[in-house]
Amino acid sequence: MTCFCELSHDEQMMLILLLWFGCMAGIILLVYRASHRRAVVRMVLDLILHAAMLQLLTVLAATNRDISPGVHTPALLLAAGILAELLYAGCSLRYEFLRSRREINAWSIKETMDDLPVGLCFADELDRVVLCNRKMDGLSRMLIGGDPQTLSALTGALEHPPESSGVVPLPDMADCCRFPDGRIYRFRRDELTSEGLEGYVQLTAHDETEIIEGNVRLQDSNTALERVNRRLQKMYERMADDVREKESLELKVYLHDTLGRSLLTVQDVKNSSSREVRQKLKGLKEAVSMLSAGRPALPGTLEQVQQEAEQLGVRVTLTGYIPPDTAAERLIAAAVRECVTNCIRHAKGDAVYLRVTERAGLLRAEITNSGDPPKGEIVEGSGLSSLRRSVEASGGEMHLSHSPAFSMVLYLPRKEDDDL
Repeated sequence: MTCFCELSHDEQMMLILLLWFGCMAGIILLVYRASHRRAVVRMVLDLILHAAMLQLLTVLAATNRDISPGVHTPALLLAAGILAELLYAGCSLRYEFLRSRREINAWSIKETMDDLPVGLCFADELDRVVLCNRKMDGLSRMLIGGDPQTLSALTGALEHPPESSGVVPLPDMADCCRFPDGRIYRFRRDELTSEGLEGYVQLTAHDETEIIEGNVRLQDSNTALERVNRRLQKMYERMADDVREKESLELKVYLHDTLGRSLLTVQDVKNSSSREVRQKLKGLKEAVSMLSAGRPALPGTLEQVQQEAEQLGVRVTLTGYIPPDTAAERLIAAAVRECVTNCIRHAKGDAVYLRVTERAGLLRAEITNSGDPPKGEIVEGSGLSSLRRSVEASGGEMHLSHSPAFSMVLYLPRKEDDDL
């Protein structure tokens, strides 16, 4: 069997390198056990084995350089021993690593603390920092430029941060600071009172950026809602005023039309035959009964207006088409009623002409009358003013002309289901 000294130089170097890797693995195993488990018996055995391997490495290296007598140990036996030591070191390292992951020790506690999103720092009764996780280390470097040695140095820097740190305390939020990265942390100091922990102090740093920014956004939303509520309240108040104004306007129109027809009837009675007198007195009684009773709904169709005008001796002629049961029909009927009254009172006429055309969903109603033309510009009284407000409220327009003859033109949107 070939011994070590009979091997070639390259073969000897390969065994020496293999043995060197085995020695390194043994050192790593020894250090890992000493730092994680501190098993005395295993550590002593590992130390003896490691010392033997180092001694063998020294002898083989001297033989390779022809410094010492040749080693006549079979090469296969040496290789088997070196491989066994490597296998032992590798398996032991894997076992110790898995074992440390399953049990609680100082290293597992430190690793768990480092994974926490909360900054943690512990100090003993002498104010010395004994444990600090990775999060608190990072905050300390931004605050004081290095790792904290004492807890008072860290808390003092939190109260009065150095200008170079870029950390800004938030006066409206107790114990909160904004760091250069834009995050906001709340620091809290607690005295530990559990058994065995008397005198120790815990300092925590909680990232409250999302909570604080969420509260700010919520306050902004509440402020915006308050503004909207105030606008809605004002709108409701204006709506109430508009309703009252509309009711008052309807009452004025009703009284104006009823009294106007009644006065015109009285005036016309004086110049009528006995049969016409009876008929017109009947209409006057109806008007009086309506005034003495509750206010009925105003007639809203052109046909009703034509009947009323005929009783007063005025003929209403329609050219065109008016959509029935619409706001436009009611407005046109109110305009014709007003024109009938003015035709009798001012123009001394006996005919009112209505021409309705439609284009692009817009109705144009032109009203003229027979009789004397106006002597000057038309001054709008309560009747015409009320009519104009009603037309404009529906989205339309009203135009009056006095030359060469009286003319009223209405532009109204056609809405089948609209209500006045």
